[in-house]
Amino acid sequence: MEQAASRSDRAWYFSLVGGLLPILLSGFLASGAADRLDFALWALVAGAAWAAALRQSFDHPRAAVRLGAPALVAALAVASFAWLAVRHQEDLRLGIQALLPVGGAP
Repeated sequence: MEQAASRSDRAWYFSLVGGLLPILLSGFLASGAADRLDFALWALVAGAAWAAALRQSFDHPRAAVRLGAPALVAALAVASFAWLAVRHQEDLRLGIQALLPVGGAP
């Protein structure tokens, strides 16, 4: 019995970290590159939504809901990040060029 709880706990933490790490890294790196707070706020909101959806899915007995809620949150997070990237595309481009200069350019 304790081993099953331990497996469930491990699955929870691996799923949580596996979802939060790319969200927070992409949001904070884009925020640093574009010098815009919007990306950092996106990362915090998307991370909180991921954690909430994951928690609800682990508590739900139906497999379709267990897979659907985090997938929906992930899709919404990617779509909103793309919208932010298009909105601040010039700032992102300039920030990335400043961080990763092209070799040989004058």
